[in-house]
Amino acid sequence: MKRKGVLSLLLCGVILGGGVFAADGEIKSERQIVLDAMGERADDPWPRGDGHVVLAEPGSPRTQKAYHEPGGSFSPSVGSFGVSFWVVDKDGEIVTTSDGIPLDKIEQRYDWRDGEAIAGILTKTAYYESRWSYVSEGRWQLDLRVANSSDYTVDVVIRSVGPAGGPIEMTDWDGERLLVNHRWVINVEPEAKGVYSGVEGKRGWLSAKSIRKRCRSESGWCYARIEAGDTGKLKLRIRDTQPQFKSPLAYSGTRSTVSCDLPDERFEASLQAQVANLMMAYMGRQTCPGEPTNYPLAWERDGAYSVMAMGRCGQLGTARDLSVYFAENDFFGGFGAEGDAPGSQISVLVEVASLLNDVEYNRWIWPHVERKVGTILAMLNAKGPIAREWVGPVLANAADAQIICKAARNGLIYGSMDHHFPILYINAVSYRGLMQAAKLADWLGKREQAKSYRDVASKIREAWLKGFETSEAENERTYMSGIWPSWIVKPDFEPYIEAMRKRNFGKSATLSERPLWTYFIVAEAHQWLFIGRTEPIWRTLHYFWDNQCSPGLYTYWEGSGEENTFGLWPNYRGWVRPRYVTPHYWTASEMLLLQLDMLAYVDESGDEPVLVVGGGVPPEWTGQAMSVKGLHTSIGRVDWRYDGDTMVVDFYTRGKYAVRCEPAFGKDVKKEVNYH
Repeated sequence: MKRKGVLSLLLCGVILGGGVFAADGEIKSERQIVLDAMGERADDPWPRGDGHVVLAEPGSPRTQKAYHEPGGSFSPSVGSFGVSFWVVDKDGEIVTTSDGIPLDKIEQRYDWRDGEAIAGILTKTAYYESRWSYVSEGRWQLDLRVANSSDYTVDVVIRSVGPAGGPIEMTDWDGERLLVNHRWVINVEPEAKGVYSGVEGKRGWLSAKSIRKRCRSESGWCYARIEAGDTGKLKLRIRDTQPQFKSPLAYSGTRSTVSCDLPDERFEASLQAQVANLMMAYMGRQTCPGEPTNYPLAWERDGAYSVMAMGRCGQLGTARDLSVYFAENDFFGGFGAEGDAPGSQISVLVEVASLLNDVEYNRWIWPHVERKVGTILAMLNAKGPIAREWVGPVLANAADAQIICKAARNGLIYGSMDHHFPILYINAVSYRGLMQAAKLADWLGKREQAKSYRDVASKIREAWLKGFETSEAENERTYMSGIWPSWIVKPDFEPYIEAMRKRNFGKSATLSERPLWTYFIVAEAHQWLFIGRTEPIWRTLHYFWDNQCSPGLYTYWEGSGEENTFGLWPNYRGWVRPRYVTPHYWTASEMLLLQLDMLAYVDESGDEPVLVVGGGVPPEWTGQAMSVKGLHTSIGRVDWRYDGDTMVVDFYTRGKYAVRCEPAFGKDVKKEVNYH
């Protein structure tokens, strides 16, 4: 934008720090600018503003992450611009746009191709097929194929609004490439039939096809419209000319090493989508709780599940890299220091250790685990509030961000989490941390410490069971942590099962209102898996599969509106009316971990671990052949195949553990276990 001095600043709005000064001196955000324009030009096409996903290299900075919305609309980074598709009839009238096609008329999926570590996003509609893909740092590619029809054509439109758009003050088409804001270079192949520029909002702009090749707009409303040639195919190559940063994160791809041949193809599609959703949001060697413009930080609680999911899905190098932050930092997240952090961190560190089976890693994490155990013991013996410092940003409403607990009561830690003190949840997580710490101590030959940790954990469990008889049990966090992932409750503990029956989401595959905390719902389904009931698990899966935010990409939501926002989205011309946070990566992690455990999990309720194979398989599948390869568990890797009669398990383990196949297969199923 041209700068014309102070007088110009006062007389007309100018863009400044994500907003403009209006004539009356009011500062308008980019969001408000778009909302005002939507009100003034209600009949113009506008971004969908729903169901966005991140498309990016794992570990890339937030500013290098692209956003994609259903229908194929795209922004190469936050604050860049929007790319959308306009379907135009023979008279030049707009039939629909990529943002206007109903969700049930759109097919989407992550698309992995040879030579590409990062999945593309493939979209199919009645009018066109689009595929957006990551090429390298700051480079993106669109492959568009228009359906063969004499009734319409499809134009590609570059606008300031989009999934994560920003003001476009200039465009320039020189016959070979489009330059946007003196920064973005867009090449078109093959030669376009026509490329037109102009300013949005002018009379007749929706159908105008002037010969203008350049546009300037101080208000940031330039656009460019690209007509595909007669081949019906168009390739856009987008390049950001600003300096780009390489990801420091180890990764081999954005999918699991687990492969499945199961009766329902959606099962593996969902599983692989969760891996892609999680990985593409990582920033540096840090996890992210939800899409990174709403949540530009690491959050311990959500991230712990994410790291565990990476290890369990076979991305061991990624899990190892991410775990370092959890070892070296004791408290981080939007609410500051919280009481569940030490137990949560110990749990995930030892889980990663069990998957890596690396003595050097075990030795490296030990002092960190020992320090975090010390915090658990301090909380358990607290005579009054304990405060701890945290690292990273916190939300403005994070009152008492240093308080991790108050004085212990009735043998239980009175710990903080989510702005309150959910006692049974805090102690379940702390119990798990102590039991995991004991396991690590055993591996390192520290028998006395292992015994002392288990003794303390046993006392916590005894106090927890007594606490379950009180009103503390009414907190919903009790039912997303009792068996999974803590094992503080045994799967046959009838009071817990009865309480689950009374509250269970799985009673119905539909809801009158969407649940706000989707990760709690998926975690409750995980309890039913360990209890041995498959019906509520599958009701839960079907509900979520039928209610995806971005259909085919298996993304879910958190809260209502901008939950726990850091206020970045109002700086951009996208996501102007958010209904929730999506994707949410705690939910993605819970879903991935649930699905992996449905295929094989380790029952830790007894004195010795037991491998349970196919615990989430529904009875209707057992008459068919199926197989699974590459499952990673804390006691070894597992492959299994079932031919409708016999279950064959190949168990790559460091010990000879018992193997169980139930409930769907029955206790008397023919079973062949090969230990390697």
